[in-house]
Amino acid sequence: MVELREEDTLNLRNRAVIKPAPMASEQKEDEKKASLGFLGLGDDLKGVGILMILYILQGVPLGLASSIPILIQGKIKGYAQQAAFSIVSYPFSCKLLWAPIVDCFYVKALGRRKSWLVPLQYCIGAVMLYIPNVISSALGSNGEEVNISVLAGWFCFLTFLAATQDIAVDGWAITMLSRKNVGWASTCNTVGQTIGFFLGYLFFLALDSPQFCNMFRGEQSDVGCVSMVAYLQFWGCVFVLTTTLVWIFVREKDETEEDDGCLQTYKQMLQILRLKNVLQYAGCIFVIKAAFAPIDALSALKLLEAGLSKDVMVTLSAMLMPLQILLPLVITKFTNSQFPLNMYISGVLPRLLAGLLTTLLVWSAFSYRSFGPWFFLCGVLIQIFYSTACTMMFVAQMMYNASVSDVRIGGTYMTLLNTLINISGTVPQTISLWAVDRLTISSCYSSSVTGVKELLGVSCYMDKETCAAAGGQCVTEVDGFFIMMVVGALIALYWKLYLAPVFRKLQYQPLESWHVTEHTADI
Repeated sequence: MVELREEDTLNLRNRAVIKPAPMASEQKEDEKKASLGFLGLGDDLKGVGILMILYILQGVPLGLASSIPILIQGKIKGYAQQAAFSIVSYPFSCKLLWAPIVDCFYVKALGRRKSWLVPLQYCIGAVMLYIPNVISSALGSNGEEVNISVLAGWFCFLTFLAATQDIAVDGWAITMLSRKNVGWASTCNTVGQTIGFFLGYLFFLALDSPQFCNMFRGEQSDVGCVSMVAYLQFWGCVFVLTTTLVWIFVREKDETEEDDGCLQTYKQMLQILRLKNVLQYAGCIFVIKAAFAPIDALSALKLLEAGLSKDVMVTLSAMLMPLQILLPLVITKFTNSQFPLNMYISGVLPRLLAGLLTTLLVWSAFSYRSFGPWFFLCGVLIQIFYSTACTMMFVAQMMYNASVSDVRIGGTYMTLLNTLINISGTVPQTISLWAVDRLTISSCYSSSVTGVKELLGVSCYMDKETCAAAGGQCVTEVDGFFIMMVVGALIALYWKLYLAPVFRKLQYQPLESWHVTEHTADI
């Protein structure tokens, strides 16, 4: 069988959109307009700025939700409750269920995307203004027991609103930007969500930390600069103000394509899910996400368990945030947007290596309980390495999703692909949090008069208090985290050897093979 070269495949992919070559004067005029724009964006510069702001707002509630596991670590029993709270990320994985509704129903006078964007962001602002005291009590701020159900319920609702906003913004990005600059939608998504996530996660944890705040104020205090109550109220006001400005000053481009209707969109969505390319794409993504799920879900929590200060972790992570914001811009600029999956594949082995080094870091933390300068230096370098690989893969997949999406159902198609990716990440991470306690082998020992440890007949499985009440101490003999890391590494190697070639070939398929046509609809 003769394999097509990349340039031959590119011609096939673009054959459905071939247009007559522009006249020389028109071409020079287009080049002049592009050169006047920042980074060649031209008239799309304003659209990129608007998308960046919307994605930043989207990232804030997601970051706040991610700060909760850090705040409750040490106040709860085992990782089972962490697994229960992890359901707050599931609305992003299930948004495909209501994406066609967002795509089809709208008020024409307001705009197809603003019809959803404006009320959703007002609702997010209202919730943030309403729930601060409820969340503070559920976190056990006044000596009460942590209430996982309340925390999970409210943040799940916030994530649902942010996920629905994401559907509208993803769909708007495809029509807001010209086709030649549509790849910038992935950059806006990555950079915007990263900044928003930083503001909701690391920045809040830093402001909430007494030790971190004491470094910048003249007096010592046992409370942080900003509480959860004040921070939620602040962002509630920001959401209301920003949404009002978008409502008044930002206009949508008229979409001239015909609306297929909601039921037809659901039908098309099911037909897309049956496409061979989509199924192979989703399968490859799920396997590689499962490989990296243990390191993503557990590494930070295990370091906290080993004794690393939350304040130190926040400080180090904050130092790396500028890099995580700039990386997508650099990677997008130097990426071949026609074949972005090559970059995705290139990031797998570096990410695996960084994950194994992180495993060694966690092992040293438990073994020596010492966090000197060399530990922090190694931690920073490993995190830079890991973040670079993750950003490469994320930008590549977002760029590819935008390039193959059908503009007729842009919001639904982008949401479908992003949903498959989100499911591939959230489900394995929940399983990792649930399984780590069950794979960990711990025994309750008590020291005798002679100093010899004696085994007590008390279970340590998610119940260290019983062992302590019997005068003993739980000793971990096999840590489930390391078992899961080994399994994850083997899965990643399998993917690189056997699934990467399948994954690479997907980008060489004709663009029309990703879309539902009359032929595929009849299959």
